[in-house]
Amino acid sequence: MAKLSPEQINVLSVRAYYDNKTFTNTTEMTNLLKYESQHFRCKVQLEISECIADRCWSIGLVQACDRMYLENRYGHSGSSFWEFHPLKSGRHKMVNDSDGRQYPFYSLTSSKFEIRRGVVSDSLVALTYEDHFYPTVAWELPYYGGAKLTDVIRKQDFWVWLVAIKRASSRSASCDVFNAKHDEVYILKTMRWRYGLHMTFDPHQPVGKRLQRIYDVQEEQPIILESNRPLPLSALSPPHCNAAQSLIWYPNNPTDKPKLLVPPKQIIVPWETWTNDMAPGRALSVKKPDQCKLVGEWAHDTEIGIDVSPAAIKSGPSSRGWKAQGPVDTTTTVSTSRSARTPSRPRG
Repeated sequence: MAKLSPEQINVLSVRAYYDNKTFTNTTEMTNLLKYESQHFRCKVQLEISECIADRCWSIGLVQACDRMYLENRYGHSGSSFWEFHPLKSGRHKMVNDSDGRQYPFYSLTSSKFEIRRGVVSDSLVALTYEDHFYPTVAWELPYYGGAKLTDVIRKQDFWVWLVAIKRASSRSASCDVFNAKHDEVYILKTMRWRYGLHMTFDPHQPVGKRLQRIYDVQEEQPIILESNRPLPLSALSPPHCNAAQSLIWYPNNPTDKPKLLVPPKQIIVPWETWTNDMAPGRALSVKKPDQCKLVGEWAHDTEIGIDVSPAAIKSGPSSRGWKAQGPVDTTTTVSTSRSARTPSRPRG
């Protein structure tokens, strides 16, 4: 009986698409605007041939964000921005987008399949997840003269990988941690999707009639790449999007100071460095929240992964020269966090 390898994992189908049954939905409340975006869905079917697994394997979907622009504009007064410090500072290439409970996979349930040591029977595996946003936004800012909301602008880019991770032989039977230094990452498929939204409001209208226009036609459909791309370590590791995000008010008047409205839960640099990176030269002076944890920075956000797509195999090793990279210069082992996550996240 053959030993489990990527060759025993046959990708039958991959779908990445926007759900046309969903659309942008807004709810105007007395003090807040709530909106829900169109849904993105990813569905994969795999076939695993009978074999023997001499290691634990994890097969699943990994999502990461490499572009984040989320502005809540309050006329000429200024804007509040949801931001990811690792991207804004340029210290990391991406931010992992998972629930933080079992890196690097999107979630614990439908987006991941575990294989334990021993005999593996012929199996059909379905992996799936959906992503959308449902944040709340304040109509007025009492801390800045009652500035009123006029625009919500959202532009985000995401990468999605279907990966098979062969766990290090020295590990126990548990697959609850990801070891960036010793685990082997095989890339089966790579996808990309971009989301854009622009809503305009008339703050002088009564609540319930403030929405003027919604621009939410996506410029392109999600793409399944013909050639796989490697994953940066930041796409596999903390912090995840919900933990890395912060909301900061940036007034247009350069003499006024920015104000931290929602602090991050996880940071990759010391707090003083974080505040300087987020508002250089504008004195974002605020004490580090107790719940904010330092998770560490990848000094070299190395791209890893072995491309096992048919095109790469046919072309030979030269087409995937990044597959045989040496051990990452780190001893970091990424363990699961206990941060909660709902099936869809109210990011921003």
